[in-house]
Amino acid sequence: MLPTPVRAIRILLYAAAGLTLAAAINAWILAGGAYGFGIALTVALPGIGSALAARAVATRPSHRLWIAIVVLEILYLLWQFARIGIGDPFGVLGLAFPVATLILLCRARTRRYFRSA
Repeated sequence: MLPTPVRAIRILLYAAAGLTLAAAINAWILAGGAYGFGIALTVALPGIGSALAARAVATRPSHRLWIAIVVLEILYLLWQFARIGIGDPFGVLGLAFPVATLILLCRARTRRYFRSA
């Protein structure tokens, strides 16, 4: 059975993946055509990575996965700071997911879980 912080990380990763993929579909609809598909594909890549990481947390925990999740969440942080920079008020709300995930990743119990594998 997964420790509680690891289950919470998994839920946050799946939620971030879903929201990112919804943003990718929205970008495709707004831009349209092949150009919109290219934008959507670029926006969807972090979401796909987040979904794959969430799945791997339960099946293949490792120190490399922990590092990959930290890097992914830092990229999400940078994306949200960029949204704030262009005046999007939802960027502040979007900071909640990566900050919460990073806090949970830094807990001793979570680090032990990823190192023990």
